[in-house]
Amino acid sequence: MFFKILTWVFLGLVLQYLFKIVLFLDLNKRVYNHRPGTCREVKGPIHGSEDLEIIETKNIAFITSGVVYLPENPNNITWKGQIFKYDLSNKDYVAEPVKVVDLEDEEGFYPHGISHWILEDGTIRLFLVTHTKHFSHAIVILDYNESQNVLRHVKTIRNEKIYRPNDIAATGANSFFVSNDGSAQNALLSVLEVLSGLDGGSVVYYDGTKTKYLIERTSANGISISKDLTTLFVSHINEEIIGVYTWNKDTLKEVSKISTLSACDNFYIDGRNLWTGCHPVLKDAAEHLANPIDHRHNAPSQVLLAKFSEDFKTAQIIELLADDGNFISASSIAAPFDLNRQLLIGTVGRKFYHCDINVPIDF
Repeated sequence: MFFKILTWVFLGLVLQYLFKIVLFLDLNKRVYNHRPGTCREVKGPIHGSEDLEIIETKNIAFITSGVVYLPENPNNITWKGQIFKYDLSNKDYVAEPVKVVDLEDEEGFYPHGISHWILEDGTIRLFLVTHTKHFSHAIVILDYNESQNVLRHVKTIRNEKIYRPNDIAATGANSFFVSNDGSAQNALLSVLEVLSGLDGGSVVYYDGTKTKYLIERTSANGISISKDLTTLFVSHINEEIIGVYTWNKDTLKEVSKISTLSACDNFYIDGRNLWTGCHPVLKDAAEHLANPIDHRHNAPSQVLLAKFSEDFKTAQIIELLADDGNFISASSIAAPFDLNRQLLIGTVGRKFYHCDINVPIDF
């Protein structure tokens, strides 16, 4: 009888695990196309527009392109990492590459997440998560010379706590949060890490001299902080949750966890509004991201707007765009401008998009 009970318990646990995997991989989901208005492909980035940062005072956006993520074979990476600049005041729908100079490792510059800080003299400082073809990691800091249209290397930071960085959120001229989205350093071990549920990611803070863990044993993807530097937003992507935390210059305190039922990537924060590009069908996203230049494998896209309550404990979520992957594949970031009448959408490994917003977003 005892062994019979153990057998049934074991079978129950197996069925529970299999059910969780079905939900996690979104095997039961389909995506139906709709857009908030006319959407256009922006010329320029062709190997991704994984993250972007809008500089409101200059009416421009910087875009990361060419990310290398858990590569199976470094020899298959034939493209270069780039930073593009997109002028939001023009309607030519062209993003121009910006030259990056004085890098420590020019061949190993494949940018991923991006953030910025405005220095006291008005200089735009970019903070970048970067990887190499062999998937080693660093934080690269660049200053933008507007008159020369050049990004100049300031410093490169490597640290044992920055072991698989995904995104970054600047808090000063030399300080930032960084998210590690896992611990495995190759695709096979990463799959095992995800399927086991033993997340090895973390949220780390760098104060200009040293790093410390703020959250451990999680899956931290996109990360952004409010303009007043008091509220941190983290995409716990494997849980399909947006985590909201208060920041008091030393520790984080959880405020809420908002379920999205979608694997949301990077964030754009506008007051109590959070805009994000998501992967609504994770199995398709995983297949696509293994080789994003293979156009036989597309991944659905989704843009969500989370409108938070004043205390950030609840949020109303609006879906602004859904795409089956044939037009916009694997959306990773969404950011509005022009008083929420225009929308930029980035993708992990494909192109960059500019949409009109002709639908109501106030409910």
